[in-house]
Amino acid sequence: MKKNFLLVEDDPNDAYLVELEFKKNPEFQLRWVKNGEEAIDYINGSPPYNDRIEFPIPDVILLDVKMPRVSGFDFLEWLHIKSNHFRLIPVIVMSGSDLEEDVNRAYELGANCYLTKPTDWKKFQEQMTRIGIFWGEVAYTPKLPEH
Repeated sequence: MKKNFLLVEDDPNDAYLVELEFKKNPEFQLRWVKNGEEAIDYINGSPPYNDRIEFPIPDVILLDVKMPRVSGFDFLEWLHIKSNHFRLIPVIVMSGSDLEEDVNRAYELGANCYLTKPTDWKKFQEQMTRIGIFWGEVAYTPKLPEH
C-alpha cells in the first residue's frame, strides 16, 4: 500500500531534491504544494485539489516553516487547532532554521519532528532516505476519511 506524502515547500530547488529521493521508492507518492495556503486547500480537498484519487489525504506532511502567504507555523496552528480530524496527520518540519525558538514553536504547535535541511547534497539524500524508511515503512500513521 502506497504511503502518501505532502511536501509543503516554497523553494522549487528543495522540492526537486525531495522529489528525486522519493521517486526512488515506488511505494511512496509525493505531492507538492508551494505554501501553507495551498496546503490548507489540499487538506480540505478544495479546488483544484478536490479529486482525492489524484490528491489523496496525506499519511505524512513534510513542512517548511519560512514561506510566504501562510507560513509553516500558521499551517501547523490551523492543522492542530482549526481543522477537525486532520490534526492526526504526522508533520515533519524541515527547515533551514535551527533557531531554538523555531524548534520550540514548531513542537508547541504540534509538529512530530523537526529537522534542519542539510546544505550538503549527500547528507540531504541520507536525511530523505531515513525519513522515507521511518515514516514510509516503519511508522504506522492514522487512516483518515477522505472527506
